[in-house]
Amino acid sequence: MRNEDIIELLEEQDLPEHFQIVAETCGIETARILIKELGGITVSIPMVNSLRSLIERYIKENIKEIPIKKIARELGMNERAVGNILRKTKK
Repeated sequence: MRNEDIIELLEEQDLPEHFQIVAETCGIETARILIKELGGITVSIPMVNSLRSLIERYIKENIKEIPIKKIARELGMNERAVGNILRKTKK
């Protein structure tokens, strides 16, 4: 039996505990694909607030419709940080 065939037999309880969350969150089929295609590599999943270009784009696209205070709250930032990002993106 080939590895690809064996992976199809994979169930959530077969996974290491730290990888079961992937199957729970994304589905067992996604977990199978990740094991098949990326098995052996370590992946760090970023938090939204560390995706700088996304945060900058979100602020820039929404500043005219949404008050800074609300944007800051949505992003878990303070108003000064949002203002600083706005100033940097205008340069």
